[in-house]
Amino acid sequence: MMRYSFILLSALIAAPASVALAQERQPISNKTCDELLAFYDKLPFTDVLPLDEGPIAIGGDAGELTIGFSQTGFNHPWRISMLEAMQAEACRHDNIELIVLDGNVDVAKQNNDVRDLLARGVDGIVMSPVESAGLVPAARAVMAEGLPLVLLDRDVPSEKTLFIGQSNVTMAEQVAKRMAEDLGGKGDIVVITGLKGSSPAVDRDQGMMNVLADYPDINVLVKGDGEWIREPAVRLMEDWLTAHPKIDAVFSHAEESAWGAQLAIARANRCAEGIRQYTFDGSNAGFKSVRAGTFGADGNYTPFIGDIGLRAVIYTLMGQDIPGKAEYHNAGYQLVLPDSPTVVPENAEEWIGRGWGDFEPTPDPCQ
Repeated sequence: MMRYSFILLSALIAAPASVALAQERQPISNKTCDELLAFYDKLPFTDVLPLDEGPIAIGGDAGELTIGFSQTGFNHPWRISMLEAMQAEACRHDNIELIVLDGNVDVAKQNNDVRDLLARGVDGIVMSPVESAGLVPAARAVMAEGLPLVLLDRDVPSEKTLFIGQSNVTMAEQVAKRMAEDLGGKGDIVVITGLKGSSPAVDRDQGMMNVLADYPDINVLVKGDGEWIREPAVRLMEDWLTAHPKIDAVFSHAEESAWGAQLAIARANRCAEGIRQYTFDGSNAGFKSVRAGTFGADGNYTPFIGDIGLRAVIYTLMGQDIPGKAEYHNAGYQLVLPDSPTVVPENAEEWIGRGWGDFEPTPDPCQ
């Protein structure tokens, strides 16, 4: 029978959820299994490593399996959407329990969280690291125990069972190409990166620079770490607007950063300059901002990969091969998911409702 519980401060309390959620503060997602199962049918990659619904048997034994999920943090709805995709998969198999830990965007805490999961005796671990190099000790600890370790979205430069993600390089190339075309191949831009040292930030910057190599008249004035969230982006953009009398476009690694940059532009009374915004994240709110003209393009990088991560652990425990996995520049294997189309004004309408999140975009202060 399905259990409905959260683990909170080491105490069991009733809550409408399908899996056990371990964390230090408050429940992150409280959707019921009925809601999650309805949502499952809308996930984009259920055909990747498919599993039939029902109990999972390992060597003929359908006993309880406990899988740990160490998330970067739950300070952003993108991260919650990843969790909900994983919970939806767990709801399809009534002998799977999830233990979910919130890394609070802290490298030391996430390393400790992974060791805590190992101490709890989990059968496998899914992790989305805060940043790459800093989580090598956690990855090594899991691999030393001989357990499956599947990484989502962000990689670590050490052994793992599998890294799963879309290509941030090629998606950034799509967004940068649209920016270059809109600028007519020339102009001055500023770049608000994601968290310094995280693999998506590195790869999105690489993709942009790959394209800009063909556009020598587009000048990168400055780059700064926006940490994937709004407040640092506002501060960066305020400083850059003071330092640079001419800015033609902002290339942001996250929608939150782009909304923050737009707010700074309005506060500086520079809306009339038409500074363009190009960004990533793939939320429904972001797509609405594209439709409204606030964003020129939104890199459609989906958070709905938690289900694949859980299935990859199950495949490994069952001794099944993972189709499509390949060796790459880091140790271990990767599974590269197909790119989703970049959302631009021409296709924004068809993508609204297919992204993540049910919140509305920040009103454009320049409109």
